[in-house]
Amino acid sequence: MTYEEFYYSIDCKFPYHDESEWKRIIEQSIDLGEDAPFLVLHEICRLPASEKLKQEKHMEMYNYWKQSFSSPVQEIVEPASLSYINKNKLTDSEALEIMDKLSEFPKSYNALQVVLFSCPDDDELVDEKYESIVVKWKSAT
Repeated sequence: MTYEEFYYSIDCKFPYHDESEWKRIIEQSIDLGEDAPFLVLHEICRLPASEKLKQEKHMEMYNYWKQSFSSPVQEIVEPASLSYINKNKLTDSEALEIMDKLSEFPKSYNALQVVLFSCPDDDELVDEKYESIVVKWKSAT
């Protein structure tokens, strides 16, 4: 399965209430590598309004994801992930600081998106930072 096929197989279709399936998808993302595990993280964190999930189940899913592999990006993005899951926003300055750290890990697009959506971005500075990092990464390839 390609990354693109994987993306379309879970985008807006993540099986929040099927534990064996979300575990399988997490494992599959790790096998695909690169940014795929962070695509899954984005789906885990960004629970649709139509979905209801108890906090402890949400954290169980996140913790399973986190313990399934190791990457320095995990620790960097964790404050944004947890703020998303716990439904409390980071400040824009906290998000910008996390983005600065993530910028050192090219092609971490989904991790960067988790941060983008974890704050209010009142002055659109976070969106500007997101765009500038994406341009930097794309120009380096």
